[in-house]
Amino acid sequence: MKSLVEQLAIEYVRCTETGLESRMKLGPFHAQPFGYLNGGATIAFCEAIAGMASNEIERGEYLGVGQSVTAHHVRPKKAEGTVTAIGELLHRGKRSHVWSIRVVDEEDRLISQVTVVNALIAAN
Repeated sequence: MKSLVEQLAIEYVRCTETGLESRMKLGPFHAQPFGYLNGGATIAFCEAIAGMASNEIERGEYLGVGQSVTAHHVRPKKAEGTVTAIGELLHRGKRSHVWSIRVVDEEDRLISQVTVVNALIAAN
């Protein structure tokens, strides 16, 4: 059985101390009934990669788990091709991270703006 991250078809995640970049290849799995990218798939993509980035930053001392997600879907995108997420760490607190993530299409047009707040919990 594949995990959600595997099913999302995330091609890569690149993390730094202050940002992230990732790409997701789209297909029928990502589509709502009319063939457009489902907003829920976009939200799952952003929450997953923000968690990966928080975990990379905290290096095993704390785990980043999704606490809240706010999304604004501004442009429809057929569920084909790819979308790229470019994220910025807005807040690195002792117990939370706040990520601002732009999801763009192949022509760098904004598809969604997503904010993910990760709670940091002790890893042990």
